[in-house]
Amino acid sequence: MPRRPNSLIPGIATLLLTFGQPAFAEPYAPRVGQRHADFTLPAISDGRPVSLSDYRGKKLLLVHFASW
Repeated sequence: MPRRPNSLIPGIATLLLTFGQPAFAEPYAPRVGQRHADFTLPAISDGRPVSLSDYRGKKLLLVHFASW
């Protein structure tokens, strides 16, 4: 019986090379008093757009997290 080439090893190597790379992001090092970049997201209650700049002059807690 002829032997088939093992395609499992190249498949695993391809997955590791594709998804095993670390995610590179710009370093984020905020300073006290430094303004955060403005962004807009939909409101949880009604989905209307809300910008960070809408809260300028008010106290606001931003929590940055990632789920990877």
